[in-house]
Amino acid sequence: MECIESKMPTFVEVLLDQNLSSPLDYSAPEHAEVGMRVLVPLKSTLKKGTITKVKDSTSCKNVKAIHQLLSVQSELSNEQWALAKWMAAYYCAPLQRVLKCFIPVNIRKAVQPKKQVFLTLNQTHDETIQLIQSLRTKSPKQAEALEEILTAPKGLFLANLNVSKSAVSSLIEKKYLKAKSLSPSKEALEEYFPSLPKKLNHEQTVCLEAIQKSIQERTFSCHLIFGVTGSGKTEVYMQAIQKALDQNQSAIMLVPEISLTSQTIERFKARFSEKIAILHHQRSLGERTQAWEDVRQGSSKLVIGARSALFAPAQNLGLIIIDEEHDSSYKQSDEIPCYHARDTAVMRSFLERCTILLGSATPSIESRYNAQIGKYRLHTLSARATSAPMPTIHIVDMFQTMERAERFTHFSDELASKLKNRLEKGEQSLLFLNKRGYHRMQLCASCQRAVKCSHCDLALTFHKQSNCLQCHLCNYRQSIPRTCPHCGSDHTMQFRGFGTEHVEKALHALFPDIRTLRMDRDTITKKHSHEDIFKQFRAHKADVLIGTQMIAKGFHFPSVTLVGILHPDATLHIPDFRSSETVFQLLIQVSGRAGRAELPGEVIIQTYLPDHPVLNMAKKQDYNAFFASEIEERKTFCYPPFCHLIKLQCSDREENTAKAKTEKIHAFLQNQIQPPNELLPVMPAGHVKVKDLYRYQFFIKVLKRSLLLPLLQTIEGAKIDVDPLSTL
Repeated sequence: MECIESKMPTFVEVLLDQNLSSPLDYSAPEHAEVGMRVLVPLKSTLKKGTITKVKDSTSCKNVKAIHQLLSVQSELSNEQWALAKWMAAYYCAPLQRVLKCFIPVNIRKAVQPKKQVFLTLNQTHDETIQLIQSLRTKSPKQAEALEEILTAPKGLFLANLNVSKSAVSSLIEKKYLKAKSLSPSKEALEEYFPSLPKKLNHEQTVCLEAIQKSIQERTFSCHLIFGVTGSGKTEVYMQAIQKALDQNQSAIMLVPEISLTSQTIERFKARFSEKIAILHHQRSLGERTQAWEDVRQGSSKLVIGARSALFAPAQNLGLIIIDEEHDSSYKQSDEIPCYHARDTAVMRSFLERCTILLGSATPSIESRYNAQIGKYRLHTLSARATSAPMPTIHIVDMFQTMERAERFTHFSDELASKLKNRLEKGEQSLLFLNKRGYHRMQLCASCQRAVKCSHCDLALTFHKQSNCLQCHLCNYRQSIPRTCPHCGSDHTMQFRGFGTEHVEKALHALFPDIRTLRMDRDTITKKHSHEDIFKQFRAHKADVLIGTQMIAKGFHFPSVTLVGILHPDATLHIPDFRSSETVFQLLIQVSGRAGRAELPGEVIIQTYLPDHPVLNMAKKQDYNAFFASEIEERKTFCYPPFCHLIKLQCSDREENTAKAKTEKIHAFLQNQIQPPNELLPVMPAGHVKVKDLYRYQFFIKVLKRSLLLPLLQTIEGAKIDVDPLSTL
């Protein structure tokens, strides 16, 4: 009798999207793989999850079977799985939370992209004109439809046609039109004038050749491009991407702000004929799903987006670019995992054995130090690619301005004079103030207390356009009180401080005919607001662009010859080890918007601290001097990059409970943390109350973070932030 070998059952560990943070065992079909999405029974309900392990046996009894496989293949490659596990370990985060980066909400919810009927002509231009003439009398609606489509070289979506569907159906039936189902995309219909690669200068050529060699050899290599503003870093990026595409490799490029994305896409669409996948949170879930699938299937080999685009399932990844690598928006601090996209990108490139480029005019202290000790390869672009001179920077003492004016003013005589000069010449200007709103707060003259948010530890900001007080942490709004909510005094409420909204009004009072645009969070509430403002200003429909840090980096406006920087002092007073670095970077970045083409640029920094060393190094545009000074100070006081900082924070609706939780964990660690590591005391967070939660925290300074990992992974009830950007 022939012995028939019975197959062993397959068991899997499934990590649910919600609820439990530990995996559960289920029986599964033989073809189940790690990374597949599944629907599994949990008590009386069905829950979605991800397979994290396949095994032959289980210690659990009465194991239930997977209800349904939701995907036909793993959502993550082997390299992405390795990266997810590294992130969970490095950032002390549950794998369940980490996987949400790799399997975003649109994939978890299986959101399908919306499809619309897209119409194109089925004959030549001349043939269509003849057809329109023949149809004009007997079928005028059909002729009208053809005329509309004739004006759109790439075609039109049916929804955008101003004719009946029956007319279009007849044209499709007669094969005069071709129809296909496409996801609506604004970029897909826009025409871009093709651009050719530019001739590089010597520094750019040396830099590019080294990068191309890394791409060709398919080895991990991290290149730091330290290039002054306007030095042609983007041209180096594009030619490096072309090299990767020529090798049949894909590329991911991250930009720090969504406001940069439209401008970046415009430049890249003009250069590359390849389909570009665009990923950031202002895209609809359907659009993100379409882009994600295009990348997974290999039809999009170039990905551009903000922080989350790093996790795109790029096939045969050969190049990652982090533009403005110093930018704080690459760090996710508001939710777990508290990862830094730049550092995570370096690890992904290591696992994928590919090249990574970090670019900035003001590299982070950590990245510049890594280049100094040989971890990164440093390339310096010391001059502007167009041979245009760097802008001339002037520092204006606002104490002297106030004395002369005998009142408060936003604009010194020097800045007002230069603004007038640019208006007369037809040139453009930028005004930078890193505070939005009209007035910063409403204060009682009697008790000297500000009107605060009822949900946060923050004074409410007055917004004139909406005529209300608004919290910039939780977006709470309320009407303007006539009496003090603290002491009850009547007619004692005063407004203090100013934001971009007030600056715009003051500018119109000074120059009644001036045309202005404003870019801050209040003016970019709609999906394409960034793009619309950018295009209006580039088309010279405004003389001055006023904004917060959104306008400080990346933008290229050839007609901008003047930048005014208003009150950069506030950040210097913040008790944080990165305050000087933040101010220096902002000053250099926003100054770099001036004089980027043929016309020379000028910058006016208005300050009450005219002798501050950071401001004067920014005036000289001397990054190397700033780095030398800052790195010595960090070394003296043992701050990154000479140690790792780890922040542990507890929160609760009751302040005493939040503090007690934090102190309990602190006490537990007190006997575990030994010199040279240092446990700092428990302190309230920078804003102790946010969204009705009180927050207390403490920091650990550690020289070798890996030695502390097993201990940190045992801690429950605290949010752990490894390598936080701030000590507040």
